[in-house]
Amino acid sequence: LMCYASATCCPEGLRSLRGAASACFSTISPTAMITPTLLALRDFSRIREIMTILAKYGLGEFVQRIKLSHKGLSVEEAEIDPNSRYMSTPRRFRLAFEELGPTFVKLGQILSTRVDIFNLEWIEEFEQLQCNVKPIVSADINQLIEVQLGQPVGNVFKYIDATPIGSASIAQVHKAELISGETVAVKIKRPNIDPTIHADLRILTHLAGLIESEIPESRRYQPVQMVQYFARSLAKETDLSVELRYMQRFENAFRDHDFIHIPKVYSEFSNRQMLVQEFVAGNLLQSTDLNALPETMRRQLALRITDTLFTMILKQGFFHADPHPGNIFIHDNGSITLIDFGLVGHLSSTRRREIIDLINALTHRDQFTMQNVLSNWAQGELPDENLLGADVLEMLLNYEHTPMRDLRISQVINDITQIMRQHGLSLPGDLVMLFKTLLTLEGVVKRIDGSAELLEQAKPIVKEVLKQRLSPEHALRKTKMHAQLLAQAAEELPQNIIRLSRRIQKGQFSVALELKRLDQLMLQLDKATNRLTMGIVTAALIIGSSIVMSVDRGSSWLGIMGYLLAFANSLWIMWSIWRSGRH
Repeated sequence: LMCYASATCCPEGLRSLRGAASACFSTISPTAMITPTLLALRDFSRIREIMTILAKYGLGEFVQRIKLSHKGLSVEEAEIDPNSRYMSTPRRFRLAFEELGPTFVKLGQILSTRVDIFNLEWIEEFEQLQCNVKPIVSADINQLIEVQLGQPVGNVFKYIDATPIGSASIAQVHKAELISGETVAVKIKRPNIDPTIHADLRILTHLAGLIESEIPESRRYQPVQMVQYFARSLAKETDLSVELRYMQRFENAFRDHDFIHIPKVYSEFSNRQMLVQEFVAGNLLQSTDLNALPETMRRQLALRITDTLFTMILKQGFFHADPHPGNIFIHDNGSITLIDFGLVGHLSSTRRREIIDLINALTHRDQFTMQNVLSNWAQGELPDENLLGADVLEMLLNYEHTPMRDLRISQVINDITQIMRQHGLSLPGDLVMLFKTLLTLEGVVKRIDGSAELLEQAKPIVKEVLKQRLSPEHALRKTKMHAQLLAQAAEELPQNIIRLSRRIQKGQFSVALELKRLDQLMLQLDKATNRLTMGIVTAALIIGSSIVMSVDRGSSWLGIMGYLLAFANSLWIMWSIWRSGRH
């Protein structure tokens, strides 16, 4: 599929496709060859649509740079929005993503979390992305639910409200009542959305490969890996059974907490396409008049929301990654309820230890600990430790006279991500999601209580976790774990030595050597060889035609044909060289 898409985009892709076909035609069955071709033809119209919309918003230069344009559509001929010339580049991409549909909207929302790559202007535009989708027709709701239940709707529900209480690009939610009398919320996935998402993901994978290949400065951010991360995240978000398991896990974790409530789920009526959960009756935070609440209650709410999220992050290692005001209910008794667990982050024990060390280093202005943590977080090539240390020291000096209670977590995250960008580094996916969650959380807490500071409120949990790390029980548990690993390694050592010895004796011992960008070098050598071959053929045609023309036997038309072919070859070689230099 990717070969086909490349072939439709540029002549080099067509030549590569022909070469690949001739090399492997004999080893691939007709069925295996026809199926990818049909898939490619199915995506072809979508690729044209993407190009048209990008060009419409003045992004034709980007399309040309990644060599996405082809003979079927010229970006110069696309209809351009006259207002786009007055827009910033981030806004152009945001509007294009909105018009391209749910998959690209979700991609933009994921990119809005990449504070380590994009500056504030890009982040703000991506955060505004909204997918304008029509609700599912009310007449189809009962039919969809009945298909998922595998039985008549009346056997499970007394009634289902046809008007959705929430509608998004992936699913929508309806209020309903079970036969048993419980009021529930039914989250139903939109029909026929999977084929569109899968096609867009195939195209995005191809686009990421083109960006990484044609824009060298983008390689340090690993666009292909970013799309793969997005695909995994979207797969989880579109599988409602994953959200069900997350909710069950959070419900078990917070069962003994009086001030935090997780809605009950009805797994017997839920599957990948539908999720039935407890209906939450309360005040949604985003629609609550906070000024009407007593100051003590506002302070208590801010503290409980912060405590809940930091407990998830630092103690449990899995957390609600989208705690915006539309996902938080507040109740008259001061308790809170979290909803929408489609986006959940995970942190390993090692990552949690690094976060604790970072917060501790901020508290004590410890440059070396913070530098070590940032070095561990860096993706790709190792940073210059001296330059990194100097930037970390400068950041800590800016905080020198700032008490911990006045230090905003958004400022710390922005400073860290700015240092990462300056050194050409990117953050791993779990930290990207964590940082975005903390930024969202700070905005929510500040909205409730303007005097609240996350780092100050997190200090009790940090102290508790540090105390647990220094406890004899924790030391004994780590000692047992390390002893088991050493015992297992010692037990497997003789067998591994024997295996290695046998491989060496049989000549099967090999060393894997990976040369970066070797595929690009081979591609350039292939192009140069093709031009050289065509040049030799052209010279041979000229010489042969001259010999034929010098012989007076009525074969002059052969010489003329040879000259014409040589002229055509010369034009192709010049055009190829000019095009290569242009790009």
